[in-house]
Amino acid sequence: MPAGSQQSEFDEKTLDAFEASSLSDAESCTPPAYTEEINHNTASNFASRGTFDSTTQLQIHARGVSFGYPSLCKGLDPIPVLRVHSGPSPYEFGSQAPQYLSLRLKQHSSSCALVDGSNPATPLISTIYRWCPNRSFKMRIFPPDAQISVEDAIHGENLRCEEVEVRRLSLISRTQRIATPYGTFEWRYGSRSERKEACNADSLLVLEKVDVIVAAGGKQEKKRTRVAQLVRNARFRTPGTTKSMAGNGGRLMLDLRAWAGKKEVMAKEVEAFVVASCICMLKREMDRNELSVIV
Repeated sequence: MPAGSQQSEFDEKTLDAFEASSLSDAESCTPPAYTEEINHNTASNFASRGTFDSTTQLQIHARGVSFGYPSLCKGLDPIPVLRVHSGPSPYEFGSQAPQYLSLRLKQHSSSCALVDGSNPATPLISTIYRWCPNRSFKMRIFPPDAQISVEDAIHGENLRCEEVEVRRLSLISRTQRIATPYGTFEWRYGSRSERKEACNADSLLVLEKVDVIVAAGGKQEKKRTRVAQLVRNARFRTPGTTKSMAGNGGRLMLDLRAWAGKKEVMAKEVEAFVVASCICMLKREMDRNELSVIV
């Protein structure tokens, strides 16, 4: 078993044991120019837990669905993810390739592959998914030198990759946990005060790295470090969408300083993982909307 897999398994089991013993625990449109980058010092004030400094910003251009309408009727339009730069030069979809694209092969399937915008034939991560509000996603993280098609990345078997599970903490929780070779992470929804700090966001998704540390006296405690947040408000949500929609995109802010001193490829892999897992959360939103339609 690869070392990364052993570490993921250890982190997952440690967190599970810790929690078990704890008592408290839009129509399609061309994306506009995304040139406005949030000041890093301002962004660092967004996180109420620890210090968060937005070292990288991306715009996820997902249309989502209106409340009360089924999501299964959506087309095969890819989800472009654009890197946001500050400066006088405009950054427009069409004049420059997006940083990432999320591609689906079948209209009524949410399984997808995240590819590099400059090399869309080679997937970085695939997400294997069958619709059900309580069913876990499976993510396949491919090594940088992998030579595989999008079709095989989604439907293939016995592939050279790290396969991780995106699972809910409980039936009543929207928080999703992912144990990866880079550590264990949790996506959750921000509180009202956190939304206010994050540009008065209508919706705030927060990604935290979760570690179990041994405090004074040998007591185990959780240490949470914010790694990313998706801000959706009138300023940052995908144009043509509203705050009442499910699965629409917004501004993804990442703090990758923890991987800055390591190999550059590691930081790139973590960035791709954050993007792919964020899109998983948007799909979860559309699932809940789908369930409300059925009910």
